[in-house]
Amino acid sequence: MHILGIDAGTTGVTVGVYDENGNLVAKSYSEFETYYPQPGWVEQDAEHWWNSIIDACRQAVKIANASDSITAIAVANQRETIVPVGKDGEPISRAIVWQDRRCKEEVELIRERIGEERVAEITGLKPDPYFSLPKILWWMRHTDVIEKSWKLMLVHDYIVYKLTGEVVTDYSNASRTMLLDLHSRKWCDEIAEEFNFDISLLPDLVNSGEVVGEIRGNVAEKLGISSNPVVVAGGGDQQCSALAQGVVDEGSVKSTTGTGTFMVAPVERIRDYGDIIYSAHVLPDVNVGEVSIFTTGSLLSWIKKAFYHSEGYDVINEEAEKSGRGARGVFILPFFSGAGCPHWNSEAKGAIFGLTLAHNRGDIARAVMESVAFEVRTNIEVMEKKGIKIEEFRLDGGAANSRLWNQIFADVTGRRCLVSSDVEATARGAAILAASGSDNFSGIYDALETFLPEFTEVMPSEDGRKVYEEIYSRYVQLRDANLKTC
Repeated sequence: MHILGIDAGTTGVTVGVYDENGNLVAKSYSEFETYYPQPGWVEQDAEHWWNSIIDACRQAVKIANASDSITAIAVANQRETIVPVGKDGEPISRAIVWQDRRCKEEVELIRERIGEERVAEITGLKPDPYFSLPKILWWMRHTDVIEKSWKLMLVHDYIVYKLTGEVVTDYSNASRTMLLDLHSRKWCDEIAEEFNFDISLLPDLVNSGEVVGEIRGNVAEKLGISSNPVVVAGGGDQQCSALAQGVVDEGSVKSTTGTGTFMVAPVERIRDYGDIIYSAHVLPDVNVGEVSIFTTGSLLSWIKKAFYHSEGYDVINEEAEKSGRGARGVFILPFFSGAGCPHWNSEAKGAIFGLTLAHNRGDIARAVMESVAFEVRTNIEVMEKKGIKIEEFRLDGGAANSRLWNQIFADVTGRRCLVSSDVEATARGAAILAASGSDNFSGIYDALETFLPEFTEVMPSEDGRKVYEEIYSRYVQLRDANLKTC
């Protein structure tokens, strides 16, 4: 028996093949293109997602020699990104990606006609271009896309549709649209009616871990699969990553640094709306508090392209470590796609401060790592002020491959950090949901017990904590003064 976990991320697709004991047997990655037609616009072609799924699945299944033994598949995905689909099942236009910032006027319209507090009460979210509703309103106000649409699908929904022909979304994804009532777990008629939006354009709602159907037609053959696996409803990438790290109860928080950095903490109850946002977990009737930093790993990737070219991340880590704590006076504000929690400033811009002719590329790389850790610390402080308990801090994502970055996180936050042995936790989370819907497990918690990875402990150093207290204070002053001018 093998399980297929698909992580349809922001820049590409990772597919993991896992055995019945939760061991990763094979992994493959296939990248797709992102388009930037205008400043602040970010788009993708949904067919490119599907082509990458086919490519990555075929590779992973072949490496694992598991063509005839795949029993279940589930998808985790970049959230909020949405694509309009016609009655023929084909995309009508490119998808608008979660990073897109074009919807400022639509956000103001939501604030004026519904109100920020009411939006939070219903959906747990804040009006921001980040979410799906402003993107839908942009289409409604500027194009005829919605009029031509049969369904509006999130990334998960489109891939599941291509696999099965069923049009469904799970609650963790639906809760990122700004159209789900987080309390009733139903699409919100109040918000839809306010904007004359046809709620039937949205997929049917199902629980993560629920069997959606079997693979249709010749799709299995395209994926390199000769068995007849079930397709199970997956979940949003951040909730799936939290699941894979065992972040299922209040007291633990996970921080995933990939394209952006996303921190998720299960909450027993929603205590207060404001700086942080709330979403549905992939676990039934469980909510999470969440904070988002939009450009983190993508910023280091930008540094790599600009300064390191063909050299690898091992060189970046080596030079960043030589730079030392404080990056020799260089500070970076990591707001290259606006500022997320707790600032919520879509006009914020990235900045590099303190550069002189004496600085080098390693200083800039180090400053990127530190800036992300500084924002993580800020958000931990915000979550604790809201009454969310944080007893464990778990790290995953591409950044968790960096021993240096993990230590910076520990030193800046002053927290004991647990680093997952499987930093591709999102694909593992999808696999847990797939396994939970198979005949071999009795549910999500049963599958989690088998699939939970091991963790390495990273403790803050006494010297590091002391040095970073002063540097963090200077960073906060610089950041807050800069955000006031945006």
